[in-house]
Formats: sequence, C-alpha cells, structure tokens
Amino acid sequence: MKFFTLILFTIFLYANESCLNCHKNTSDIDNFHKIKEMGCASCHGGNKEALSKVEAHKNMVLNPARLEHAKIFCAKCHKSIVNRINKSIMNTQSGILDVLKYQFKESNSIVKSKGIKELQNKPSSKLSLAEDHFSKMCAACHINADENLFKNIPKRGGGCMDCHRESKKISKLDSHFRRNNGSSSSPSMQPSFSQKRESKSNTLKPYKHPKFTTRIKNQTCLKCHNRSNRIGLSYIGEFESEGYNHFSKGKVDNKIDIHRSFYKLPADIHHSSGKLACIDCHTEVGVMGDGKEHLHMEGAVDISCIDCHNPKFVDANSQPLAIKLAFINGKVPLPKDKVAVTKRKNTPLYNLQKIDNSVKFFRKSDGKEINLPLLKKPYHSHSFHKRLDCSACHSQWIPSCYGCHEIYFKSGKQFDWIKHKATNGQWLELRSFLRYEDNTLAIGYNGKIMPSAPGCQVIMNIYDKNGTYEHKFDSLAYGAWSPHTVGKSKKCKSCHNSSSALGLGQGIFKNTKEGLKFTPYFNSIKSGFDFNFNIDSLVDINGTQNQSFSREKARAFNKKEINKITNAYKCIICHNKWNDKIYKDFNKSKEMFYNKKTKCAKEI
Repeated sequence: MKFFTLILFTIFLYANESCLNCHKNTSDIDNFHKIKEMGCASCHGGNKEALSKVEAHKNMVLNPARLEHAKIFCAKCHKSIVNRINKSIMNTQSGILDVLKYQFKESNSIVKSKGIKELQNKPSSKLSLAEDHFSKMCAACHINADENLFKNIPKRGGGCMDCHRESKKISKLDSHFRRNNGSSSSPSMQPSFSQKRESKSNTLKPYKHPKFTTRIKNQTCLKCHNRSNRIGLSYIGEFESEGYNHFSKGKVDNKIDIHRSFYKLPADIHHSSGKLACIDCHTEVGVMGDGKEHLHMEGAVDISCIDCHNPKFVDANSQPLAIKLAFINGKVPLPKDKVAVTKRKNTPLYNLQKIDNSVKFFRKSDGKEINLPLLKKPYHSHSFHKRLDCSACHSQWIPSCYGCHEIYFKSGKQFDWIKHKATNGQWLELRSFLRYEDNTLAIGYNGKIMPSAPGCQVIMNIYDKNGTYEHKFDSLAYGAWSPHTVGKSKKCKSCHNSSSALGLGQGIFKNTKEGLKFTPYFNSIKSGFDFNFNIDSLVDINGTQNQSFSREKARAFNKKEINKITNAYKCIICHNKWNDKIYKDFNKSKEMFYNKKTKCAKEI
C-alpha cells in the first residue's frame, strides 16, 4: 500500500510545472514515470517555476541516474536501492582490485579495499602495478562509468541507466545536451546546464525519452560479463576463440567485438530450452546489493540452484517486495498465495509461485509459464554427493584461458578509465592458449566440489622507460565457479576416470594395480616456461597443489581425495546406472562389500 501511496503523492507534487509548457511533446519513460505526472524537474533539477529558459535550466543535470546525482533525485522514491547500489560490487569493483593485488604479489592475503573509489584521488604516479592494471584494463566495467568514453563498443555506465535503459540510441536532444554541457560525469552534485547555444525556436521538437525497464535483456548484462570467467558468453553458448574464427561468405563472422571472436558451443539449458534471461534467476538484492560491502561476488549473490529446483515458499502477503516487483514487471502474475524466497537471504523470487498447490515458474520477459523440474532423483540425495555443488555434474564445459602474459611498458601511455585520461604506463595482454574442456574439479569458495579453471595465470614481464627488459614474475592461480553451461548430468566416469577432472591436466591417465599413472600432453619447460609443473596442472598425482586460489576455502584435491575418487571408478565400471540395486541402500551395499558378501568382493 505504501508503494501506491508514494506514486499518488509524487503525481500530486510534480504534476504542475512550467517545464511542460515547452517540453509538452516528450514521451513517457515508462508506466511509472509519466511526464505529465512526474514532470521534468523532479528528476533533472532546474527551476520548475521559472518563466525564462535560462532560469528554468539552471542547475539541471543531463543524467540524474548517475550515482552522484541519484542520491539526490532517484533517492526521493528509491532511497534504499540507491544506498545499496553504491555499496554493491557492481559499482565498487573492489573484489577485482583486491584479487589483483594478491595475484600481483602486492599483498599476502585478500585485503578489502574501496575499489574504484579508493583510486579516484590517488595520483597516477603513486599507483601500484596492480592498481594501474585495474585502472586501465578493468575499471571500464562499473555501472557508474562515464558513457561518453565508449565509442565503438557498447556503452557502459551511466548509473541506474546502465541496466534499466531499454535503448542505447542517442537522440538529437541527447546530442544537444552533450554539446552544451560536455561530459555528464561532472564531479559537481548538480552541474550547471550551460546556455552558450540558444535554440532558434522556443518550442523543442518531439523528443523520445529513453525507456526504463525492469525486464532487462541478456545483451545488457553481456556488456560487462564477457571477460574474466566469461559466464555471460558461456550461458548463451559462445566460447571466445584464440584470435581466429569461423570463415563464411567471404568474411570472418562470430565477432564478440572488434578484437575478439567466438565459437558456438552448447548453451546453458536454461537459455536454449527455457529462453530465460539472467534476471529470471538473479534477484534484485543479489544484483543491486544488500547494503553490505562484500569481499567477493559470491558474497553478494543470493540465488542458488536449489532455490528454484527445491524451493522454499512463504505466504505472499508477507512479501510486499514480491508484489511490488511483479506489479512493476507487468507480465508476471501478482503473487496471491505462496511465493518462493532464497534460502540464503530470504529474497523473494516473485516469478516462482505456488498456486493451488502447484509450483509455477514465470518468465519475466513475457510472463510465460516454464516447466520447472524439481529435485526428485535418487542421486541428488545420496550421502556421497553431499559435497558436490550442482555445477560439478551439470556443467557441460568451462572456458579455460591459460597463460595470461602481462607485458608492462613504463615508456608507454594508456587510457585510465578512472582518471579519464591517458597516463604513464602501457599494458599488453597475451595468452598461451584457450580451451573449452571437461571441468577441472576442485573445492570451491563454498567448500563444495565445483568446476574450476585458470583465473588468472599471471606471467608478468616489465620493461623500463628505455624499453629495456627489467624483470618478471609468475603467479599462477585457479578459480572455482559455476560456468553457467548447465545441461544434463554427466556420466560418472567423466569425473571418476578423468585426469582433467582430478586437476592433473590433459594427458594419458591409467588406473593400474600399481597405482595411478599419468603422462601429460603439455610440457611447460619445453614450451619455454620456467616453472616445473604444466600450465594446465592444478595438482600433481601425489596431491601436491601447484597453483593458488584467491579464496580461503578453495583448494585442489588432496591425495586421499584423488584416490577415493578414482577407486570409486572400479565399482562404476559395472554399476553405472542409478537404477542399479546397490544404490537403493548404498550403506548396506558397502557393508556387504567390505564383509565380502558380494560377488565382486569375493573375486578381489
């Protein structure tokens, strides 16, 4: 009720203003921000009672959704959200900076920073190597970046507009604003709206205002989520190639951007079958923040597979946010009976409802009901699978980027996305090779077994101001995450008899009576590297971990775990179907085996 009262109050407060005398032909932003009801000044500032153009346009802002302006304008109605988004990792990017400092050996552990905010006023000459790399290679991806800096690539930034704007097309009036006001990223809270160029006519032509939406498309998320662990690309079945690609009709196609190309691989089943967008799973709180400054992204995300496939329902009337979000969405039915909430933060999943004791999942883009399989299979409840993250069995492949060759030239210059200018120091990024392959499994950030891949393997070479080689260092690391390539569960042998799954790397793997034998395909020493383990080897056959993780709980399998995983394969050779009688009461089957009451035990 408070939500609808606020709308009525806003309409009453801003309905009558002089701006609409000239801007009468401006289109509505959406159904909740109608120009005739909201006016212009409530969002853009200025003097709504002025009678002259000059006076009316004083202290206006072009984009009130930039976060420094949003806490003045958007916060009138959305104070809680604005406060949360300022602290979100999507804005601060602190997690990236913290891990970089650890990877670049500038800190012995992951130390929480303020991210972009921490570097804004720090002189370029005082930046560490990791901070300079972050500023020039990473900081373009944050929601409050200056849109005007992006030319031949999809625009990013602009605060709330970064996600909630439907169209990125620049209108003639937008161009007019930019010509007169310059960059919209003025450090002032309410930069003045310059009137150096007066329009010949006092009446502006019809202006199509950018549309706002909460039904956000995947393309919006992909502006940023196409690098690092590349989950955005993986989800839609795209794998970044190594600089070459498919050639057809006289040209190279499948381009990610002007520099990168991709191969088509099996997409995540949620995309290929359900046509689900990222926002169908990821929640408002998980994306926009919960008001806390989390160390890593997984701390901010609140959704998990079981939240939908083994949902927890509560009374819909106890979740006003769910009703509000469904109302704004306009496609998903308003929750009336039961609505699901996440198990981690109790965030409402307004598109997952229980109606007349039937579980209903609705697609947010169009409200279509999607079939939702629930956890009923026996292998989901077995005790020996309790340590498995869902992604361990259901991920079809994972993008693996080996050998991140970072070359730093002190003599060069490069654009700094935080300082908005070129500063001393230039980076060149190369790679040894990319592979899409069966998952390397490891213990992840959540203490469960999940897919892992290089993330990242820093091989650093530094050249001084004269262009002479100065020094180098290596810091090879893996990261564990869900690659967003969900499909049907793999066969048991895909993990229990695979050198890649164990973390040994690719090669010839044998499980013999004398023990495990492994001959790798790749040889780091012969390939010119100066570390004595293979670049795709997370762990050796004795359980010695070769590469680091940037999470406390994350690690490779130890020797005991490697032996346990591979020993299970001896049973799986015969008992490879879940309707096998030994799985009906597995504890009893193990007892019979150890007491040599089974046929196979007697033969050993």
